[in-house]
Parts: sequence; C-alpha cells; structure tokens
Amino acid sequence: MMVDVTRSYRYRLMPTRAQEAVLFGWLRLTRELYNAALEERRDAWSKQRKSVTAFDQMKQLPAIRADRPEFNSIPIVVLRGALRRLDRAFAAFFRRCKEGGGRPGFPRFKSARRWDSLLVDDLGQRSPLVAGGKRVAVPLIGKVKLRMADDRPLRGTPKAMRLTFDLGKWYVTFACVDVPAKPLPATDATVGVDIGLLTFAATSDGEMFSNPRPLRAARIAVERAQRRVSRRRCGSKRRRLAARTLARRHAHVAGIRREHHITVARSLVERYDTIYVEDLNVKGLARSALAKSVNDAGWSTFCHWLGVKAEEAARQVVKVAPAGTSKTCSFCGCVKEALPLSERIFHCDACGLTIDRDVNAAVNIKRAGTLAQGAAPAVGGRRRSAPSTKAAHRHGHARRVGSSSG
Repeated sequence: MMVDVTRSYRYRLMPTRAQEAVLFGWLRLTRELYNAALEERRDAWSKQRKSVTAFDQMKQLPAIRADRPEFNSIPIVVLRGALRRLDRAFAAFFRRCKEGGGRPGFPRFKSARRWDSLLVDDLGQRSPLVAGGKRVAVPLIGKVKLRMADDRPLRGTPKAMRLTFDLGKWYVTFACVDVPAKPLPATDATVGVDIGLLTFAATSDGEMFSNPRPLRAARIAVERAQRRVSRRRCGSKRRRLAARTLARRHAHVAGIRREHHITVARSLVERYDTIYVEDLNVKGLARSALAKSVNDAGWSTFCHWLGVKAEEAARQVVKVAPAGTSKTCSFCGCVKEALPLSERIFHCDACGLTIDRDVNAAVNIKRAGTLAQGAAPAVGGRRRSAPSTKAAHRHGHARRVGSSSG
C-alpha cells in the first residue's frame, strides 16, 4: 500500500543583483524584528511575570508597519515566519527545561552572521514554481531563477519554503507533504547492524562497511584554515574571508559523511525488510575520550538517514538496547567479562566460536530485536510481524564495502 511521506527539497537560487539586494534587506529587518520580539518576551516575564505568545506579537505587525514604513516592503508571511521561529526557539527551550540534564539554553539574540534565512510558511494552494519549474515566485520580488536537479524533481505539495544565504550562495528549501513513497518488493530478510569506529557498520550476515573518517582525512586542510582564522583581526574583512574558507572545508567534510551514510542506508534498505540497530547514547559517547571519532562517524545522522530511506521503501528499522551485545557469545550465550576494545576477534571459551567482534554483536542485536520487536520502538516504515529467524554466523574474512556512492 502506498504511504505518503513528508520531505524537503533544496535547490540553488540564482537571483539578480537587484533581487539579492532586496533579500539582504529582508534579512536585516527580519533579524531586527526577531531580536525585538525576543526582548519583549524576556522583559515581559522578568518585569511583569507575563507570557507573550507568538499570536500576541503577530497582532502587532500592522502597527509596526505603520510606524516603520520599511517593513511594508516585506511580505507579511515572511514577518510571521520570523516570529514563528522565535516561538519554536522558546518551545525547544521549555522542552529542554522539562527534560533536564544540563543547561537548557535560553533563546539568544541573533547577530548578522547567525541570521541567514527567510521563512515563508504559508504558500496557500498555489505552487511557488513557475515557468515550467525554472523559476520560483517570491512574494513582492517576483520570479527568481531556480536551478533544479534533474535527478531530484519536486514531488508532493509544497507547504512552506525557506530562502537561505549559505557560503555566498542562495538556496531555496521546499517542505512538501503528500510525497508518494516508493515501496520496494518484500525480501523476507532481516539483519542486525552493529555500528562502530574501526568498522563503521557490521551486519549479522558478515558484511562490513568501512569508516571513511572524513574529518581525519581533511585534518591538515581544516587545521590550516582554522589557524588562518585565529591569526586575523576580529571584525576585519580578512577574518570574514578566512572564516568562509573554514566553513567551506567543514561543509566538504559534512558532504562526504552524508553521502557515505546515504550509501550504506540504501544498501541495507534495498536488501532487508527489517533492520535492527543499536539504540546508542550518542550524546554521552560524544562527551567521552572518543568524542572526536564519534562525531566524525556521525552515528545519529546515519540512523536518521536509515529511517528516512526505510520510510520511503516501506521498510522497518527497530532500535535495540546495545547492553551486552559485544560480550555475549552469539552461539551459546556465554558472557565474557573481560573484553578490551583492542581485541577485535571474539573467541568463546565455552563453545569455541571464533568470529569477528562486530559481527558477533550484530548477530546478538538481531536476536534481541527479533525477540523484543513487539515492544521495541520502530523508526521508518510501518510495523509488521517479522519472520522467524535463527542465528547465522559467517566465519573467516568478512566482505568489506567502501564508502563511494552507488
């Protein structure tokens, strides 16, 4: 059965100089509105213990436009979008306060370098694409040239769009609903996946995916760019240019990591109906001695893309508690108390099983997920009963898959 999903599509914008000047003016004024609204909320609570809502502030927009005529050049939906962004920032702040565990982080005022996007969250019933999908209609600006990727056309119904200025270029992001899914044929196969650092991912079938470590590979270039920024005088034009170079270095690293995650996720989703993965405490691990390697691997982002691809293909991703999966023999269930990280081959003294450490953990993850699937949280496709499985062991050398796009 076809299931509609929600997706976002990002494309390059090619505004003229006149259009770009208008967009920069909108950024300046919407940032001023955001900061003023934040100050109003903060002062109302600190002085009068009164909460100001986004609706209360939106009702003031006509008076603001009457006092400040320059705000009349900005569409009302863009002004409302700035106030909604502030409302979401406060909602996230209150959520963090309830969750506890660290400083919640009060919403802060935005500087020019931290305010680079315009939100239009009410497109109505008309599609913003015009001229056969070659231009996008922006209120009060007109038609802006759009460079749409041929391999990723816009699908579904656009409900909102965001105009972003990133590293000297403009982009538009459409949030679309009712995007038709593309379910893959059922394979009746299940797999357990153990994610790590030395090997990015190992499956219960003995397959291994290598870890490209993009940040480590680009370490020299990133460190040089960082030193160049630190040597420039604060506030100078040379420092801004050096900071932009550093941002490009990090964007390149993030792009490599993203493509690797999508490649691995697609490979798993295409072959398995149900995928069991570890429910790791990535935030806790990112504060450990392995923080740099954990952040370079990007486990949380990989789980996100795995869920996205599974939802599109009507597959199922189930998270399993990782406790004891590495130290337990996947054949007899015997637990090894002493198993250092440097020991990559698991050898069971009770039954004599010799298997790769990560593959052994993946088999245990698959078994635990199969037994507890009824209670385990599912991510991605709809839940359905899994076929009965039995532990499968692959001895010897496992096949290693690279990180290139496929």
